[in-house]
Amino acid sequence: MKNIIPAIAVLFCAATLLNSCATGKNAVTSLNPAIENTDNHVATCFVQLNDGSIKQFSSLKLVTGLFTTPHLLADDKLVINAKDIKAYQDNKRYAVSAKQLKSKKDGYVSSEALPGFAVKLLSGKLNVYGRKYYNGANSVDEYFLQEGNDGHIIAYSRNVLRDMLKEDTKALEYFNSRSKGSSKSKKLIAAVEMYNNNQLLTKN
Repeated sequence: MKNIIPAIAVLFCAATLLNSCATGKNAVTSLNPAIENTDNHVATCFVQLNDGSIKQFSSLKLVTGLFTTPHLLADDKLVINAKDIKAYQDNKRYAVSAKQLKSKKDGYVSSEALPGFAVKLLSGKLNVYGRKYYNGANSVDEYFLQEGNDGHIIAYSRNVLRDMLKEDTKALEYFNSRSKGSSKSKKLIAAVEMYNNNQLLTKN
């Protein structure tokens, strides 16, 4: 009888230990799907298809060449053509297709983005996009403005920007001022940055 009691105690301890190991293994297994889902959600590269759905990727590269139709290469294997998407984000930039832009200009080049796509240069209450096009002889920059993320993306003009800046007298005064050596693009970006910062301060 004295030998049976220690044996039962040993068996009980062993059973308890095995059960705790099994529970630990199950806990680790149940965490794996959550970790995988998290990894998918933090992907920084994606394309938005024409139907509005979004596909995420680990990498997204712009491929161009003399005898190559410009396209995106996702995860080093999947070819994505410009006609199939309305926007994309790679590890450097966010770009929207010509289908979303209010512009009549034609003859686009592929330098920083797919042909016809405009790259977002500034984000805030007022967004600025830019792209290049051929004017018949040279490559020229074209800019677009968007109020918020849901507004139409319309071609930049001095009058359009003045109208958008009208509620911010400091940004509007700066844009209307004559500053020597300041290019159109620099003045546009600086005025919109000033506007966005002032709006953020006012909101807070």
